[in-house]
Amino acid sequence: MSALPQALPLALSAAVYPPALFVLLLFTSSRHPRQLVLAYFGGAALLTLGAGLVGLELLRGAGLTEADSQSASGSVFVIIGLLLLVLAVWAWRRRATCNGATADARSSGRIAAWSQRALTSRRWAFALGLAMFLPSPLYLLAIKDIADNGDATASQVLAVLICAIGVLLFVEVPLVALYLRRAAVETRLERTHRWLARNGWTLVAVLALIGAVYALAKGLDELA
Repeated sequence: MSALPQALPLALSAAVYPPALFVLLLFTSSRHPRQLVLAYFGGAALLTLGAGLVGLELLRGAGLTEADSQSASGSVFVIIGLLLLVLAVWAWRRRATCNGATADARSSGRIAAWSQRALTSRRWAFALGLAMFLPSPLYLLAIKDIADNGDATASQVLAVLICAIGVLLFVEVPLVALYLRRAAVETRLERTHRWLARNGWTLVAVLALIGAVYALAKGLDELA
């Protein structure tokens, strides 16, 4: 798991996604928060881990790792870097439109509408977990680093698992807290949500920009 020092920070960065916390906030204030958050986590975990393992196999099977072809590997880094630049610009614009907004997001918006359906069904909560955790370019970049490290297959799979746990951090912690200290969960999530409402998209933009610089630098170096 020699790639973890590079891959895990990228996976943790991918965990920062304000709408995902908003959904959790709605679930924890419902009648059956444990069941809904557990179903939500199930969908998120299935997609995140599945995407990581499929991505790892595709990179190795298609010869897109550094050991197989530096030019192909560099091209993948450049593509991911460009995706991250797009994400950074999008998040920064989102920050500009959301900054200072005081409207109650619980009552409006597409995510709010989906979440209201999910409040009545574990199946909907599971499906929302799938939809909300489509792989981020930051997570894909972490998987690329793991595929490039040359470790044994078992070590790479374990590294993907650890990175997937990192991506799901903001779901896992509230889920565990619901079983240990349920009364404190909603209050703390509310505080975190207020902070992310002010700063979350700025943080996403900064993290995406850092990831883009990292990916482009590696890609251009391999293509040189």
